[in-house]
Amino acid sequence: MHPRVPLKARRRPRPTRVLIAGAVATAIATGVLAAVPAATAAAPKPDLEVTKVAVDKTTVTEAARIKVSHTVANRGKAPAKATVSHFYLTTDVQRSLADRRASTTNPRSSLVDIRLQGEKPVKAVRPGRSVGATAVSVVVPIGTPPGRYTVLACADDRGTVAESDERDNCKASGQLTVKEAPGSDDLWVQQFADTARWPDDETSSLQWMKAFCDVAYPVKRLTLSAALTSAESFLKDKAGANALEKVAQSGEADTAEEAQDMAAAAVVGGSPGLALAALLRAHRLDPRSGDHLVNAAGVATAVGLPNEAIAFLDAAVGRNFLRPVAGIPQQAVSLVTRGQALMATGRHALAKAAFQGAQRLAPILSEADAGLASVAACEGDNQAAMRLARRSRVRSEDPDRPENPEGPTPMLDTSKGQALALRQLPLPQTSDVGAERHDDYDAIQASLLGEIQDRNQVQTELEQHLRDTDDDREPAEIDRRKGIMFLVYSVGDEGVVEEARAAVDAKLDELVEHKEAFWGGGTGEAPYLYDDFADQARAACAGGGPQNCFEVEMNIRCRPALDDEHGEWRVLMQELQVLSDELLAIMSERMSGLAANLENPDAHRLVMLAIDDTENAIYSGLVQQAQQWTHYEKLFRDHCVEPKPASVWPDPPTAPGATGKTCKEAFDKLSFKVTMGFSTLKINCEEIEQGFSTKIIPLINLYVDVKYEWRTGKMTVWAGVKGSVGDPLGVVDAGFKSGLYVTADRNGDISDVGWKVGRSVEVTAGVIEWEADKDEVPFSFMPSPSSTRP
Repeated sequence: MHPRVPLKARRRPRPTRVLIAGAVATAIATGVLAAVPAATAAAPKPDLEVTKVAVDKTTVTEAARIKVSHTVANRGKAPAKATVSHFYLTTDVQRSLADRRASTTNPRSSLVDIRLQGEKPVKAVRPGRSVGATAVSVVVPIGTPPGRYTVLACADDRGTVAESDERDNCKASGQLTVKEAPGSDDLWVQQFADTARWPDDETSSLQWMKAFCDVAYPVKRLTLSAALTSAESFLKDKAGANALEKVAQSGEADTAEEAQDMAAAAVVGGSPGLALAALLRAHRLDPRSGDHLVNAAGVATAVGLPNEAIAFLDAAVGRNFLRPVAGIPQQAVSLVTRGQALMATGRHALAKAAFQGAQRLAPILSEADAGLASVAACEGDNQAAMRLARRSRVRSEDPDRPENPEGPTPMLDTSKGQALALRQLPLPQTSDVGAERHDDYDAIQASLLGEIQDRNQVQTELEQHLRDTDDDREPAEIDRRKGIMFLVYSVGDEGVVEEARAAVDAKLDELVEHKEAFWGGGTGEAPYLYDDFADQARAACAGGGPQNCFEVEMNIRCRPALDDEHGEWRVLMQELQVLSDELLAIMSERMSGLAANLENPDAHRLVMLAIDDTENAIYSGLVQQAQQWTHYEKLFRDHCVEPKPASVWPDPPTAPGATGKTCKEAFDKLSFKVTMGFSTLKINCEEIEQGFSTKIIPLINLYVDVKYEWRTGKMTVWAGVKGSVGDPLGVVDAGFKSGLYVTADRNGDISDVGWKVGRSVEVTAGVIEWEADKDEVPFSFMPSPSSTRP
């Protein structure tokens, strides 16, 4: 069991922002805010370096394990807390180290590196000391190209420790030769998009693809539970009733990571059945991961379970995913697998849309071309099928990117470019709204896929029309168009774009860390707050209690904590939205500026559609983060969102603030009140409120109220017209208010705007006021996700 670390201690401190609501708030602030101390000199920092690296082997095959030992030293002037080291393969040590020194991503990375599967925790290191970590077993990823590599050991490459120098954390070892795994050169897992076994000549390839066109499994709609049961029954029927038990008892699949490794080795060995059994085992061990379900879907299609595959893919939405391999978005991989399953059930049109969506998201994914080749063959478009089959045989950097034509770059005027604004994603104010809106985010994501499919059709028609009419154009015109199009599709490689994208990636990492610190996820090894609460709730119920003791105890602990964490998640999401908007603005202004130089309307339209694709992809990343966070709020609604009925609550907890209220019930309606001319100040244990009122006609006043809530940090300004009637002695005052209100959260961000009406009755005795009756009804102007353009 890992030591439990409070969430607040694990998160980097975030600067506090203070909302100043004009002169009214200033009047309050002068009485309650203290001076801020002057800034001090920069504190000393640690500096971690890897000083020694050793590998136990010099030659391995892909999917094999090696043991790496390394030593981490602290060259800085301050202690370094416990960290984690990762290990990589590189064919160019100097370029890799240079890339990492120049990298602004988290973790610092290089495109020439291949990450080994596994990691090594490293203990805290004092200044001037070093720690020799014991050897760790890591896996050479399946699919690693054969060749000679060098192993890199990188200390704290995820940047959990703020160092005086973040660029010297890696050190190289000796040479390691990776060989192709036996049998992998002749691997055949039957599926429609498998080009490895296609005949070499195009005519035979076409006939091979057509052989599958009339083979279709009946369509069945399955839940995840039904799909898992069906897949397990299939394996028991093919491999014996105890096949799954053998996998579990093998000692090689005790963790989800080991089960995933077993599946990879099984695929290399040509045993898709064992691969599927291992992936189902991985899912059972780590049900929050979406990777196991997506991988299981690919194997399920290969062994003839396409309906089960689609159910796995549907269930994977909203779950955790590892970082994409080779930069290929997980959504693109899922779309290819879905297309293969749809082909297997005879739904060629839907399969085509899925393959086209994958192709637009990740041009590098040649499996999408292979799938489209199969669709074209089944539709009778033989020429397109052979062309796509040729293209799918080689995985290129970007098959749709025009080649840079020979000759000088055309002289261009890019001053007419216009920046496109990113669609704003509505964020739930509270966790209960988040739980309700999760399905809305799923619907938004589905609509984004629909947008991709619609654009794909238009783009395909435009590209074909250009090819059909190029014979009538001069070569110089075609070269100019291709040169401009090359520059358009190269915008993502420009330095300013890479910097903006790195900022977005860094914020995405923060969101992942925030989610995993509260809900868990990742490798499952680090402690997380929800698990802490579960342990505490089980301990509290160990001696007995009501039937739903665990749910009640979880609610006591998790709900107040989630209120705070949801607020911080909204701040991170808002920051991500700003950074994403900046990225889109840079890219769209550059791309549209280049497009203005295209005289051909088809080519210009293609660039505009490419800008729309870019906006769609960036916005989809935002939506995915909202899906993942609200997925947990919906999943654990009973534990962390909805309060239990009063009849089932246990005795009030003794811990301060555990009830989520500052006032005891007997005092929450009493206030200390001071009237100074047209201004009134009220203070109680829940809030401080200052009101300003001036009479315009008898019984009717104009008013401005400013209220600050101690517990939540919210500030609300409410202004409008009120009517009031008091008794002759000035003891009882009854009134009715109606006006506009604006609420800001503790971070200074506007959280609500609307119109509020309400009645109140107060009884005053000296400087003490008692609230006899109060009923306020707000009508918010803030939109909900379901009512906003996705």
